[in-house]
Formats: sequence, structure tokens, C-alpha cells
Amino acid sequence: MKARLKHFTGGAMLALFVLSFTAERLHAQAEHVPAAHPVYQFLNRQHVQGNVEGYSRAWLPMELKQVRTFLLELRKRGDLLSDTERRILARYEDEFFAGALDAPPPRSIAQASIPGMAAAVFSDSTTHFYAWRSATGESTMFMEALASLEYRTMLSDQGNTNVTLGQIGGRFRGTLGGLLGYSLTATNGMASGNRSLALSDPQLRKNFNFGALDKEYFDLTEAVLSMSWDWGSASLGKETRFSGTGRSNQLLLSNNAAPFDAVHVDARFGAVRFSFLHGALLSEFTRLPEGKPYYDAKYVSMHRLEADLLDLLRLGVFEAVIYSGREMDLAYLNPVNFYKSAEHAGGDRDNPMLGFELSTLGIDGLELYGSWLIDDVDFSLLGKSWWGNKFILQAGTTLSSLLPECDITVEYSRIDPYVYTHRYMGNQYTHDRAALGFELAPNSDELYFGLDYWAGADLRLGAALQLRRHGANEVDSEGAIIVNHGGDIYHSMIDGRDSDIAPFLAGVRDNSTLLTVTGVWEPWRDIFVKGTYRFRDRDSDVSGKRSDHYLSLLLDVRL
Repeated sequence: MKARLKHFTGGAMLALFVLSFTAERLHAQAEHVPAAHPVYQFLNRQHVQGNVEGYSRAWLPMELKQVRTFLLELRKRGDLLSDTERRILARYEDEFFAGALDAPPPRSIAQASIPGMAAAVFSDSTTHFYAWRSATGESTMFMEALASLEYRTMLSDQGNTNVTLGQIGGRFRGTLGGLLGYSLTATNGMASGNRSLALSDPQLRKNFNFGALDKEYFDLTEAVLSMSWDWGSASLGKETRFSGTGRSNQLLLSNNAAPFDAVHVDARFGAVRFSFLHGALLSEFTRLPEGKPYYDAKYVSMHRLEADLLDLLRLGVFEAVIYSGREMDLAYLNPVNFYKSAEHAGGDRDNPMLGFELSTLGIDGLELYGSWLIDDVDFSLLGKSWWGNKFILQAGTTLSSLLPECDITVEYSRIDPYVYTHRYMGNQYTHDRAALGFELAPNSDELYFGLDYWAGADLRLGAALQLRRHGANEVDSEGAIIVNHGGDIYHSMIDGRDSDIAPFLAGVRDNSTLLTVTGVWEPWRDIFVKGTYRFRDRDSDVSGKRSDHYLSLLLDVRL
């Protein structure tokens, strides 16, 4: 596996090297803005309101220069914004233009006097632990100290548990010569308290030290190199990526799985945008007879074409394919290939998917959107609950003008039986034991109601209600399948054992209701206090009715 990754990395670096000499016009600001940054929620609100054009949440993260472009557009349309929105915009301008040549020099804690350090930390302006900008503005470097302390507690009929998590680390990022963007984020943390509660967090559960080796500490690292030119960009590295139009969960790439290493290329031509990604995944973990851990080779390739039509509709078409057990396939390294046909030509051994997205444009304050993912299909058997017709349907609407400073979302998602599964072990749509897309298992659906309230530039409140249904497989006391209803991503249909008819939501029923309330307060710049409360009520055919209350209080410092 190491040899394959070395070959993968070497080829990617060669591609980036070639691109560096073929780009016609290069820009500074080549680094990426992390996909989880709240600026994207703000830009999406402005997009729905009709105040910013060309913004799309369907493929994140974006380059810093793109975010700056949208913020500049909003500055020009400041008279269309509310007082709260103008204050939020001012905060983001202060943050994202800190390294720009026409902006004041970025503030640096490490370069301040001792009395000035405290004033810099507890200020209302963006401050970095260390910041540098070249005389031409083509090169920048920012160093940020990261620290967090979080208390979590779970109250349930089975008893009360709690855990405290602490993390410390740093990030450095910037641009070199107006060509190369770079970013490295690394933190180390420890957990004290109930281990089971800590492992309910998917990011901790998938951490190798904490989840697999049962150690008390965990480490999280993301690193990416990127280059940018007039009509596009390219990057190599591991970073959190989102792909999909959903607000509750994205169907192609979400934060359900850990980040993975990938080569990524973007191209933009007016109202047309194209993205390509090829990444190395972790397959299912096994141990060799001598005890050595082993992961078989596993890759994902995906591309997406998006176009704005007559300023009325946005159409997206995407493909993804998972393949494993062999070296990289050149057919899937071709960004413009048709993966479904390539998979057939290669012996019908991989797991391809095709999808379509549609959303409205030009209706100020309202967005209607929908996605249709086709994992597999036989049109002659549509409507007959045939197991091989595997779809994800997602549709929603967002209202941003019904209530002041509020975004209201209603969304429905349906995942058919056997979606993301595959008859060959290793080809499931997973990375390191977690689905790359929806966190919900196959044979499930969800009705989501969400509200985001921008109470001020330094305070954001949110609430979400999720009504979920799942049809699980019938298993015996040892976990062996008795009846397969397509409810587990790791169990595809087996001829002779399972019926080829799989009705939606058949099986062992598990219904749940989740109510989540969140609040994020930023009393000083880059110092956040976040509170989360979640009530969950479950009704299962196996375990009966039960409920629990989850509470989290987080102090997050990013200086």
C-alpha cells in the first residue's frame, strides 16, 4: 500500500509541477478556506437572497481568492444587506483580506510587546500568532495557535456519562510567489472520562490511535498544497471536502468519514464549473497471520459539471466510482471519461454512481433544490422494489426572507435499500469504516427542519428537528444475517440467500426523533464558546423505546 501511495503522490506532484508552467496568469491567495468555515453559511444565505452570484455550496472548499471575490461583490451591494449582515461582512473582510496588499499589515501576537499581546488577543480584529506578508503581497505566511476544551455529558435511562476532551496544536498557511498555496493543521488531544461517549463522535471513533489502538490520546492532521490560475486550480493533500446540495447531510462527500488524500482539479468558465477528484481511501482493516495490520488498495474518483442556465436554474451532473484490490486505473484518472461505461469496459468489477442536481436561481429569498443519485438501475424493473434499483432522492427548500436574519430549511432525503453497497468486499462507498456520503444507513429516510438565526455579528443560533426511519436487517444473536433487507452498507444481496425484492423500509424498524439546539458566541475575535443540546427519542423493534439527552460546552481558541 505504501508503494502505491508513493506512486500516487509522485504522479500528482508531477501533474502540479506541469500545471505551474502552463497556467497563463497566476494569483496570490492560492490557499483554501476550510470547508467547515462559517463564511460558507453566510455566503449561501446571500446567494439565496440574490445578493451574490455564482456561489455554489455543492463543492467545497473554495480558494481564498474566490471567497474574497464574493465578499467584494457583497461590499458593492451593501445597501441590500441588513445592519447585522453588514457587521458580519465587515468581520469576514477583516479576516480574509488580512494578507492582501491593499489592506493594513496583518496583526501578529508574536511581534507585539508583552502588554500589547493581551490587547491583541482580546480585540475585535483578526489577530494571528504570527503573520508575514512580502513587499509585493505575492507571498504570505500565517501561523495560528489552536486549542480547545470541551465537556460532554449524556443523560439516559441506562445512566449518566460524561467525558472531557482537550486539544492543542497549530496551523500554518499562506501563499508562495503568488503560485503555491499551502496549509498544515495538526492537533493532539486527550480524553478523560467515559470512553464509550467519546467514541460516539465519528471523528474520534475513526482516529487510529483512539479508536483502533484504544489509547487515551488522538491526533488530527490535514495538509494540502494548491495552485491557482485564471480559470482554475489544482491541489494535492488531505482536507475535509463536501460535495452535495443537501443542508442536513451531503450525499456524495460529507464529514461522516475522515478526510483522505486526493488530487483535485477545478475549472471555471463563466457560469460553467467543473471539478475532478481522485483519492486514496482506507479499505476494511484486517490483520495478517503475523499480526501486521493490512489495508487493501482502495480508490475513489469523481467528477462534477455544473452550469447556470439563463439565471433561472442551476444544473449539476456528477459521477463517482469506487474500486479496490489493484493499482490505480488510468480510465478513472481521465477527468472527462464516462465512468459507467469505463467500468463496464473494465470487466464490471467496480462500484460506479451517477447523479443529477437541480436548484433554482433568481427567486430572491427562496431556493428550491433536489438531487438524484443512481447507484444502479434497471428501467424495466422500476416500481417493483427490485433490489438493484438503488437511488438516493433528496429535495428541499430554503427560505431566507420569511423572518429577519433567519434561514429556514425543510428537506427530505430517502436512501433506498442496498445503496452504497457492492457485491465485492472493498468496493463499498466507504472510507475507514464510514460512508463517504450520508451518515444514514441504506433503507432509511429523514425529514429535516432547520433554522439558523444570525443574532448578531458575534452570535449565531440554530435549531434542527430530524425525523428518521430505518429498516434494519434481521440478524441472530451472533450477528449473522437471517433476512437481508438492504439495511447495512457492508452486506449486499447474495443470490440464493436473499430475496431480490427489497421493499423500502421493510425489516426491523428503528425510528428516531432528534431535536438539536446550538449556539456559537464569539466574545473576542477567534475565541468561540459553543453550546449544543440534543434530545433523541428512539423506538426500535429490537430494543424498544428509549431516549437520551446530550449536552456539550466547548471553548475553542484559534489565534
